[in-house]
Amino acid sequence: MPPVREHEDHALAGCILSVAESRSLDALGVNCHRAVGRMTGSPTIGVYLLDGSLPQLLYGRHVPEGFLAEYEAEFRYNDPLLHSILSKRRTVDGFSLIGSAHWPCSQAYDLLRRWGFAHNMCGPLWFEDRPVGLVYTATRDDAAPYTAVVRERMEMLCRAGSLALAHMIEAGHLGDDPYPWARAASRPAAVHLANLHERLPPRSAEVAIRVCQGQTNKEIAREMDISDHTVKEHVANLCKRVGAHNRTELVTCLLSGTSRQ
Repeated sequence: MPPVREHEDHALAGCILSVAESRSLDALGVNCHRAVGRMTGSPTIGVYLLDGSLPQLLYGRHVPEGFLAEYEAEFRYNDPLLHSILSKRRTVDGFSLIGSAHWPCSQAYDLLRRWGFAHNMCGPLWFEDRPVGLVYTATRDDAAPYTAVVRERMEMLCRAGSLALAHMIEAGHLGDDPYPWARAASRPAAVHLANLHERLPPRSAEVAIRVCQGQTNKEIAREMDISDHTVKEHVANLCKRVGAHNRTELVTCLLSGTSRQ
């Protein structure tokens, strides 16, 4: 692999890892923006969360206000990319979905061209078994259609975003008024976190809560004023207690109040 290409792939992988590590909705938007720019060369992005079947803008950059207003008023109820995401549940771009013969005559193309764009692409953000959000991007001017490689990379980005979103939901990081699909998931998690002090020794409970909130061993050690080694021992004992084989299984068991033994 040529050195330049290898460097680009490494940089993109770092951006996608940053998306997976996002611990707030603002950070998710910023990191998705950076990754999309690296992936497509376009600075345009819209990150949406779904309220029912309708997208609500969470984070947008380099999208004209007029474009958003037209989309909201005329297009979001009939957006072919959105309908495709909800039915087929995978990344799609307008050119491939509508077809080369019909694309120049489509409503989507007309809207994009009026505001200086050429092509659009959208990928789903998942929670459990359903799409709950979308990552949109568009290319400007006369850029070529998206390739299969770019769509695959968008799919990876959205999988990383879905992991981050699931963590935020389970840790109760979406704020006081999360989306309906998040409230149902976050209430049980909050209850089980509150009950950890009843189910575990005090210091183990403090470590368990911080593990479920996504903190690293170093962060836990710093907050609790204990050594990294002591944190590792607590985590190992917690895994043994619930029968978890790794940190991911441990969090699942602690949040659900179940044991794998």
